Amino acid sequence: MQPKKKDTTILEQFRCPTGLQGRTVAASMNRSHRALSEWGLNKLNLGSRFVILDVGCGGGKNLTRMARLAFQGKIFGMDYSATMVKYSREKNKRLINQNRLEIVQGSVEKICFQENFFDLVTAIETYYFWPNLIDAFREINRVLKPTRNLVIINEMIKDGIYEIDNAEIIKKTHVHLLTLDKLKYILQSAGFVNVQTFTKINSPWNTILAQKP
Repeated sequence: MQPKKKDTTILEQFRCPTGLQGRTVAASMNRSHRALSEWGLNKLNLGSRFVILDVGCGGGKNLTRMARLAFQGKIFGMDYSATMVKYSREKNKRLINQNRLEIVQGSVEKICFQENFFDLVTAIETYYFWPNLIDAFREINRVLKPTRNLVIINEMIKDGIYEIDNAEIIKKTHVHLLTLDKLKYILQSAGFVNVQTFTKINSPWNTILAQKP
């Protein structure tokens, strides 16, 4: 008797989670991204009055974390998936009712906010789903205030530890990975300056800070 083949269809949900499986993915993201997100956010000075946009906010737990840090500011979440937007709103009802958090559906290539609006934009475990990075980074640059930062926090990069150990999972999740040097080049091409990269020793974790001039 042949062993039962493992169901990998849920892996295909990570690009744009939908329905019940999408909610399962959201819950998984909230659990698994916690330590990575906290490590990455520690690489910058996050002001208590910051207005922050989290692009690809997923299950919404990072929004909760950022609201605790920017406790006198306001947090905005944006996700391409309607399922993720609904799930994140459910998980953050209290903050939404206090007018400290808003979550919208939208695309990173056409961000629905005015220019020079945010003190910080975050992108956590999400850039590799974006179809056009240069356009996405230009839009983020547009909505950031001058001298403010985009922070990109990832577990996966091209030729990184995670990619080597999880090649089959990466194939199923339809991600497009780049090296840190390639990401730095695209960010600079989109108008960012002072691009810094950080990696955790003996770990796949990495963070990129990029400043708007």
